[in-house]
Amino acid sequence: MQAAGLGITALAGAAIAALGVLYLVRPRMVAASFGLPVLPHGEATPWLRIKGVRDVTAGIAAGVLLLMAPPDVIGWVLLAFTLIPVGDATVVLSARGKASAAWGVHGTTAALMLVGAIVLIGSS
Repeated sequence: MQAAGLGITALAGAAIAALGVLYLVRPRMVAASFGLPVLPHGEATPWLRIKGVRDVTAGIAAGVLLLMAPPDVIGWVLLAFTLIPVGDATVVLSARGKASAAWGVHGTTAALMLVGAIVLIGSS
């Protein structure tokens, strides 16, 4: 069971890092899938790249945890990181964005991360 929690952590970390890279190299393209009703104007594109830097960093942090921390610590940090997709879904819904993205992308991500966190916290 612990392997499943660690696998979820690795998957979440790799996915968020990959999205971060996309926000750095193709920010407007990837932002269109986020679920918000409108994209920022072209001159605001650097704000999207800031998100990319943070996402890459979060993915790297997950990798460091997997290499250095015991499973219960990884679980607690994964639980804290779950606030990111929950917050993303909340922002999308409150902006009257795509509910399918809020629930299907961000909500599913949060649920998967929550399961991984519970498994890791409970396995210690």
